[in-house]
Amino acid sequence: MPLREMLECCEMGILMAKRLQVHRWKVLTAATVLLFVMIVLSSLVGAANLTTEQIWALRIPRILLAILVGASLASSGTCLQGMFRNPLADPFILGIAAGGALGAAAALLFGLPSFAIPFVAFLGALGTAWIVYRLGRVNGVVRMDTLLLAGVAVNAFLSSMLTLLLYLNAHRLLVSAVYFWLMGGFQMATWREVWVILPYAAIGLALPIYHARALNALLFGEEWAHYSGVEVETVKRWLLLAATLSCGAAVSVAGIIGFVGLISPHLVRLLLGPHHRTLVLGAALFGALLLLCCDTIARVIVKPAELPVGIFTAFLGVPFFLMLLRQTRKVFG
Repeated sequence: MPLREMLECCEMGILMAKRLQVHRWKVLTAATVLLFVMIVLSSLVGAANLTTEQIWALRIPRILLAILVGASLASSGTCLQGMFRNPLADPFILGIAAGGALGAAAALLFGLPSFAIPFVAFLGALGTAWIVYRLGRVNGVVRMDTLLLAGVAVNAFLSSMLTLLLYLNAHRLLVSAVYFWLMGGFQMATWREVWVILPYAAIGLALPIYHARALNALLFGEEWAHYSGVEVETVKRWLLLAATLSCGAAVSVAGIIGFVGLISPHLVRLLLGPHHRTLVLGAALFGALLLLCCDTIARVIVKPAELPVGIFTAFLGVPFFLMLLRQTRKVFG
């Protein structure tokens, strides 16, 4: 190829990269503006007319908690999908959310202090993620079908353990509260829960952004990532820590809310592409926006009662998962 044509191709590539970068930041800016609009709208609608003081004490903590939980679940899902190179990886589907729920419910039923509940949930989620990862690894390779089957099996086992724990507990009022909490929702949201989850959400978002280059390299396989200078095992441990930390903290304050970590990363990937530095940030924004919208609708759709937001996200997520599963089967046979 002549030198002139090579220079023209390079200039075109640079221009396309700049346009794509501008497009990415336009999408992120629009999502941020839409999130602020949704915050205002959500603070004004509800089953009852509240004063300014009541809105600040009741609705604003709930709104902020929905944003933090949505961002945490979305960043966790993005991290798992990149690390496992599996488009169906999600903390809910792989059973990681069930592990966090079991830890949080055990902490609640045994009367541990509130600041210890996210840490116990994190331990449950981390142990579950390690078990699913080991079960899904065949001959040194994490197979998509084996990983999903392992997640479904571990999820069923942990759910039965949780049911047994609730059945054997004698405090019936506490058991009823835990059952209601496990359906997923923000009915009991206070400023305390917001401050409890905030550091966990920040760490769970910062770690995958910091390791964005490694996540990009892992998309081409662990061997390619190793030869490109990535310390694969060390990075995977940090990413697994970030995903389970985000998921465990979210479950500890909001119960089991599924499919946010599956829907948000795929929507953002269609808009922004696969680069994880913007993908993780965009998924967190869209996850926060998605869960805030779902919670707002759940508050007003059956007034004066409230629909648990976990049920609402399941209605949205199951068709999305089945559609994604069908597309994945077409690609991988």
